[in-house]
Amino acid sequence: MIDYLNYGKQVQSIPKEPQSKIKICIPQSSHGWLEYKLNQTELNYLWSCVNHKENEYTQYLVGNIDSSFLLEDKNNWFFNNTITPLINHYENTFGYQAQKVPIFTDKDEVEFHMLNWWVNYQKQYEFNPLHKHDGVYSFVIWLKIPYEWEEQNKDNKSRARDKGTFSFQYTNMFGELLNTDYKLGKKHEGTMLLFPSRLNHEVHPFYNCEEERISISGNILLKI
Repeated sequence: MIDYLNYGKQVQSIPKEPQSKIKICIPQSSHGWLEYKLNQTELNYLWSCVNHKENEYTQYLVGNIDSSFLLEDKNNWFFNNTITPLINHYENTFGYQAQKVPIFTDKDEVEFHMLNWWVNYQKQYEFNPLHKHDGVYSFVIWLKIPYEWEEQNKDNKSRARDKGTFSFQYTNMFGELLNTDYKLGKKHEGTMLLFPSRLNHEVHPFYNCEEERISISGNILLKI
């Protein structure tokens, strides 16, 4: 029979020998993303691309947005000068993301390229539902935010203060659904986020504003 009164005193510590068999396991969590403030040269280039936008692209996107157009990166200027350094920084921080795509890859035999990128003109009431992108990396750039999050949400009667918000969505090790929200305003103009393409995200609508919110999105794929 076990003496329960003295049971806790019988084991003072784990014997030394079994300790060598103990492996500390930390489950892999979200790889995160990069937030980058574009410089004036980069912004001037982006506005030039927007002003010379190409074919309409709305029909290929999941967003409830009326106006989206393809852009051209002449001589791969933006990819080479901005995106590639960000990818290198991401991989130095979080590891080689291409290993997570469901194909066999060898870092020495592949390279990245920007398959497509586009500009979105979002009007009030329009939104992007929860979705993910194709490729290895994706990015979003906010060029014009015609409102302030605080003003959009000042009269909210519910707990959800999501008007005008960009949100990442992911789970933790317990399966709990978590969000990281960007409460957008003019301070976010010129901000770029680079993130794994499979990271779910959504764009909430804004209200009582006749101006358009202008953003750029794009996908980075492996060129094998």
